[in-house]
Amino acid sequence: MIKAYAFTKIIVADLAAMERFYCDGLGLRVQTRIAVDKPGYALRETVLVVGESGTLLNLVQYLDRPCPTPGEAVVGLSIDDMNAVIAAATEAGGSVVTPPVDIPDHQLKVAYIADPEGHLLELLQPLG
Repeated sequence: MIKAYAFTKIIVADLAAMERFYCDGLGLRVQTRIAVDKPGYALRETVLVVGESGTLLNLVQYLDRPCPTPGEAVVGLSIDDMNAVIAAATEAGGSVVTPPVDIPDHQLKVAYIADPEGHLLELLQPLG
């Protein structure tokens, strides 16, 4: 049986640029960096911590295989200030895919942004 959710990994083309976006633009912090140099599985990985939750978001750059087209995952992020997060993300090189919309049935305001490589992030803010 599954004991707990561990992490999400996003495969990126430019690890340094994506680390800057998620840390400087969205406020995540680096927990650790991993380097594997095994042929056929060479990679560089940055493990990021999301807020005070302890939730992990890992950014992985494979050194010996191409990066897949963005769209392999959508990462959902709970936030307090939609406008501030969108402003910080766009200033850090991201873009708005879907502007904020209220969803009263779920008591949420939702927007989609993309990081500089096009990976989708769903922003969720409680209404009220």
